[in-house]
Amino acid sequence: MEKNMLEENAGQLSRRNFLKVISGVFAGFITLSLSFPMIKTVAGTIYKKKKRTYSKVTSLNSIPQNQPVEPSIIMTEEDAFIRNTQVHQVWVVRKSETDVKVFSPICPHLGCRYNWDDSRNLFVCPCHHSVFTKDGDVVSGPAPRPLDTLPQKIENDDLYVMWERFKPGIPGKEVI
Repeated sequence: MEKNMLEENAGQLSRRNFLKVISGVFAGFITLSLSFPMIKTVAGTIYKKKKRTYSKVTSLNSIPQNQPVEPSIIMTEEDAFIRNTQVHQVWVVRKSETDVKVFSPICPHLGCRYNWDDSRNLFVCPCHHSVFTKDGDVVSGPAPRPLDTLPQKIENDDLYVMWERFKPGIPGKEVI
């Protein structure tokens, strides 16, 4: 009789252990499936590359030839549900119908804003007196490289520019 009770208890214990293991597996599966989206969200934002897009600047017909102009770029960036609108200035020099150079308005020396000097026909940085030609080449001053050009494309007679910011003070052009 005692032997039968021990066998029954052993069978119940094994069923009980089996149910504990199954419950643990299901609990682990549920925990993992619920935490996966959170882990993906946190880890995904670390490695997510910023989406770079072209923004319309202006029509090519509105840009005079061989005369630098400073139009604005209106960019809308989206991060999750937040929309951020930014306005950036650029310098555009149109050489011919299809030859257009777009320069960042930031001096490559220390990050100041430079201006176009009509009387000298040169770009001049008022902070540290770097001077650049209409093509962006350094004429004089402490600037370590020519003016930074921005990626641009022309579609349907409209100029599109991709805004980038470059690290100042170094000889090579490096995007921040």
